[in-house]
Amino acid sequence: MCEYVFGMSEIRIRPPEEVAKRVVVLLGIFQAATGREKKEIIEILKGNNLWEKTSEIEKKFLLSHSEDTKFEAIQFGWRSETVFILLWALKLVEQEEIPVDETNLDLIIDLLKDSEYYKKIDIKNAQLRNSDEILRLLDQIQIINSELRDASINNKKPPYNYHPSIIYEWNYALNWLVRINESWDYITTDS
Repeated sequence: MCEYVFGMSEIRIRPPEEVAKRVVVLLGIFQAATGREKKEIIEILKGNNLWEKTSEIEKKFLLSHSEDTKFEAIQFGWRSETVFILLWALKLVEQEEIPVDETNLDLIIDLLKDSEYYKKIDIKNAQLRNSDEILRLLDQIQIINSELRDASINNKKPPYNYHPSIIYEWNYALNWLVRINESWDYITTDS
């Protein structure tokens, strides 16, 4: 685990194995949100010793027997963006620039839909990018997120063409990556 001072607080980057486990859980959540049987996802997570890595909100979603609301499906569907950026942090995909739309998902669409997705991530041999690279991207994303939020609150034209939901999800995932004392459900995305 690497330690850095970021802003006024000390930052530690989560271990690669923990990041890889989070990716596998998120892939399952995405699949459940896009139509795969929740019971099947629960069995996969439990069978791979990942149920304990599933957050409380994710467990509630997976255990719910009621039909998902459109909001839940959209909210958990957007988690594909967190999958993407965590795969980037694990050096499993490349991203040259911050996307303005969802086209970057083309790089991971097969993984998102793979029925045996949990076998595709090598948890034990996971490696992270250089911490400076991760922190540099986090800094860029936080600046963009802050300016997009300011434009929204103040009813101004956004200064960028970035998709706000992509920026939010990337900011969320990168903050989780560096804030090891915060659980997935309660990540703060301010600096």
